Amino acid sequence: MLNSHGLFLAILWLLAGGGIFVFARWLGRVLDKFPLEPDTRRLIMIGFVGIVLFGTLNFVWRISHYTPQDTADSVTDSETPAIGTDDANGLMQLHYPDLQAHRQNLKERRAALLNFFKDIQLWAQASPHHITFLQSLINIHWKSQEDLKEADEAVDLSVQELWIHYSTGEGDYVISRFKPEAEILVERIRDAQRFDNTGFKAEQTEVQDLLEQAQRQLAYTDIPADPKDRRKPQAFVAYTPENHKMLVDWLQQRQETTLLNALSQLDDNQHQITTKLQQLQTFMQQTDNRALYEALQKVIASWQDLSRYNQYSDYQILFAAEVGLFLEKLSAYHPKHISPNPRTLSLIQQLHDSLLQTAPEIARRAQIRRTEVERSYSPTSFIPPPAKRR
Repeated sequence: MLNSHGLFLAILWLLAGGGIFVFARWLGRVLDKFPLEPDTRRLIMIGFVGIVLFGTLNFVWRISHYTPQDTADSVTDSETPAIGTDDANGLMQLHYPDLQAHRQNLKERRAALLNFFKDIQLWAQASPHHITFLQSLINIHWKSQEDLKEADEAVDLSVQELWIHYSTGEGDYVISRFKPEAEILVERIRDAQRFDNTGFKAEQTEVQDLLEQAQRQLAYTDIPADPKDRRKPQAFVAYTPENHKMLVDWLQQRQETTLLNALSQLDDNQHQITTKLQQLQTFMQQTDNRALYEALQKVIASWQDLSRYNQYSDYQILFAAEVGLFLEKLSAYHPKHISPNPRTLSLIQQLHDSLLQTAPEIARRAQIRRTEVERSYSPTSFIPPPAKRR
């Protein structure tokens, strides 16, 4: 009696034979449509059917000689150390420690950059005000990542080739032959690392520009004019409650009491402004008098301008604080042997000092503006002028 494997093969042979027969009949009908000589038609039939027959027999033969032992062997092979893993690493460490150290540093840097690209997307979602800055960092370090990847793959291929020849050939000879190659690979890694360092320099330029931008914004005592139309205030996007909370939590961790107090004053100010605007909107809905309605419109416009000013004051502080948060995050991805240059360090200190000094003043100015609006009442005379007597 046939076992399951034998039965499967028998069915497979029958299907293969039937398939070839059907193909030959189909091909014959197709060739009948063309005015071919009998010899030509016969050659075409023999050629195509022969190709199909050979392919089918080869496939069935492979299947028939496939046994469960093949599966076991394949599993065993996959479980043996892959080329370039621990055994090859041990060989590299023993005979080429300099190359292995550079190779390990290269892989660590690549892993750090890949994590950086993942994290920077999360930073962009949490900090939309700095998307342009973050995108510039991606562009800079992506080039470094590509060069590091190319070097890493080239070194890995060389190490894999070394391991194959060491495992199958004369070990001492292979080791001696690889020494010049090891020196070349070390230099290739150093080239990639030097290029990566130029990326860090480009990053420093972007950071310096951002620090200077935040410094300039702190100096404004009013919303700056739009560069394209000086008659209008410059557009800006206020921080959302989620952005605000994230930065306040970070400032609390750093115990930045001065900044927290200023932000708290501005937050309270904004709450009061919003309440006043809601009251004024209610009054406008309740009045039927056109003259009173127009007078209330002017008052509402003053409070809306104040609201925008208060939001910008909050924006000035949070924008500068967020720069500090980014610098803290970026430092975790910098190579250990690299630190910010003196100019960057100086700008960081200047911004921090300016922020501590300016934040209370910014909050105080916003409070003064609110007081001015609250005291802007000037009685409107709704009494018509007396009629002239004849």
